Amino acid sequence: MTQTVPATTLLEWATDIVARWGYRHDDARYIAETLVDANLRGVDSHGIMRLPAYYERVRHGLTEPAATAVTTIRGATAQVNADRVAGQLAAREAVRTATTIANELGVAAVTVSGSSHFGAAGFYARELAENGLFSMVMSNSEPIVVPFGGRTSLLGTNPLALAAPTEDGVVAVDMATSQAAMGKVYGARLSNTPIPADWGVDSTGRPTTDPHAVTALLPAGGPKGYALGFFVEMLSAVLSGAAITHDVGDMYKDFSKTQNVGHFFLAISVENFMSRADFERRAQTLITLAHGTEPVDPSRPVLVPGEPEQLTSRARLEAGVPLSDGVVEELATLSDALGVPWPGGVAAAAASTP
Repeated sequence: MTQTVPATTLLEWATDIVARWGYRHDDARYIAETLVDANLRGVDSHGIMRLPAYYERVRHGLTEPAATAVTTIRGATAQVNADRVAGQLAAREAVRTATTIANELGVAAVTVSGSSHFGAAGFYARELAENGLFSMVMSNSEPIVVPFGGRTSLLGTNPLALAAPTEDGVVAVDMATSQAAMGKVYGARLSNTPIPADWGVDSTGRPTTDPHAVTALLPAGGPKGYALGFFVEMLSAVLSGAAITHDVGDMYKDFSKTQNVGHFFLAISVENFMSRADFERRAQTLITLAHGTEPVDPSRPVLVPGEPEQLTSRARLEAGVPLSDGVVEELATLSDALGVPWPGGVAAAAASTP
C-alpha cells in the first residue's frame, strides 16, 4: 500500500516539523525543501523518510538548531566548519560562499567539515548551476560500501553530483558511487520489498536480495565505482579535515558523537570562458544531439543525465508524492511526538492506493 500526499502539503508539514526542533522558519523551510525535492524527483531514499533520524540527532544534541557555521576564505578556496550545524544549512553556506568567490575569481573550491547528512548532493549542484556556474558537489558518509575485492565496508556511498546551466534550465546528475544508496535499502526494509542482487552483500560477503540481510553495499561498476568513491573521500574528508571512513558517526546507530561528515563543492564561472548565453546555447546543442540519438527501443527515447528525475518531478507535482506504509507509520509517529498533525490523515487530496 502507498499513501499519496501533495508536495506542497508535505513541504508545509516538514517545515513545521523541523521548526518544532528549534530551527528558525527560513532554516526549517530550507531543510524541508531539500527533502521534498528529493521525493519529487523520485529519490525517496533522501526525502522526508530521513526526518525521524534527523530528529533523534537533534534530540541528542548532536545537531543544534542554534549552531552557526564558521567560514574561512583564502583566495579562491574556503573552509566551512559546520560544528553541529545541520548538513543542509552547512551546504547552503558552502553554496553561497562558492557563488560569491566564483563570480569574483572565476572558480571556487569549498570544503565543509563537522557536518552531517545533507540530503541529496544534486540539490546544491543545481543551485550553483542556476547561478550560472558549472558545479560539482560531493560528500563522504559512514562506511557501508565494500572496496573492490573486499569483504568488509571501507567507504560510504560517497555521492557525486554535477550540474550545468542550459537554455532550458539546468542539466544535472546525482549518483552514489555505490551501486545504490543505503537509503534505498532502508526504504526497501520499510516497504518489505526485495532489492536487486547487485546492490549489497550479507554478512558472508555474498550478494543478497533481502534488504534486511544487507550488511554492506557494492561499489557501482566494480573497480571504477570504488575508485570514484575513494577520491570523493579524498576531497570530502581528507582535504576538508572531516572524519575519514570508520571515524564518521553512524546517523542511525551512533548517538555518542557527531557525524563529522565532510563535503566538497567546486564552482566554475562559465563567463570566464564565454558568455553565459553562448555556454547555455552550446550545452543545449549537446542535449539536442543526445535526444536525437536513435534508440534501441523506439518507445524509450535517449535521455540526458538527470532527465528521468525531472520527468518524475513533473509527474509528482501533479499527482502527489507516494509514500509507503512503513514510511507513513514512522512520519505519523514523529508527528504525534511533536504535536503536528500528519497531513496524510487529514488532507483532502491525500489517498491510499494498493
